[in-house]
Amino acid sequence: MNTLMEALSIPVIANAAVGMICAGLSLSLVGTIIIPLHLVAIRFTLMHVGLFGAALALAFGINPTALAYIAVLSVSLLMGILTKNRKEQASSIGAIFMTSSLAGAFVVLAVTNVPAMEIFDIFAGNILLMSPLDVTMTVVLGLLIILFFITCYREIQLILLNPELAQVLGVPIKPMMNIIFIVLGLAVATALRLVGALLVDALIFLPAVAALRISRNFLSTLILTSVFGALTAIGGFLMALYINLPLGAATALMSTVIIILSYCGNALLSRR
Repeated sequence: MNTLMEALSIPVIANAAVGMICAGLSLSLVGTIIIPLHLVAIRFTLMHVGLFGAALALAFGINPTALAYIAVLSVSLLMGILTKNRKEQASSIGAIFMTSSLAGAFVVLAVTNVPAMEIFDIFAGNILLMSPLDVTMTVVLGLLIILFFITCYREIQLILLNPELAQVLGVPIKPMMNIIFIVLGLAVATALRLVGALLVDALIFLPAVAALRISRNFLSTLILTSVFGALTAIGGFLMALYINLPLGAATALMSTVIIILSYCGNALLSRR
């Protein structure tokens, strides 16, 4: 406990802890949407877009996080506009953006000679470099995501259940899908900053997978996802602190443990 308190007295570690917990509670909720809507592959597209934006920023000597955010949000909105509620079309559009972004990143690196280690930092995450402004932005984003789920609970539930029925009942499908893509883009861009591109799933995807294994309705799925996301963030942070592991890797390990426990719990519940 003394070690934890001493660590939290250091501003950069305190910022990292607040950012991780907030992200675990809120960003994980996005997974409850992308799984039922078969948008899982889209996160790879947005990760590559973010990396392209960061590579471009490094080439011109500007803030890579800011340009990665702008690139991800722009493509998220564009994909939401171009997608017509069909997972096949969303996957096709995503493949186009992913391929072009990856190619663009390689071209930028080859032409400008940006050091490979700087790009690796983007893959690995830089949470210990979070400033108070970064923490504030993460907290605000988390609150906005939670507010989105609270205010649009009925609409989200209907879209996940049956988009055609939702449209008949007056749900504005197209605007809602645009918002969903934007929320997904914000979550991916923030997770890139926290744990890196290679471990985005640890915060956004895996907590929702674990919750869906044992939940019985949409509300319980949201609650369990948020709880599992928080446990993933807190557990990963403590593992990184006490065992001296990279924070992203520790977070991924913690989410894997939660996944295994959820499968075991589901097996026990199914026997009753």
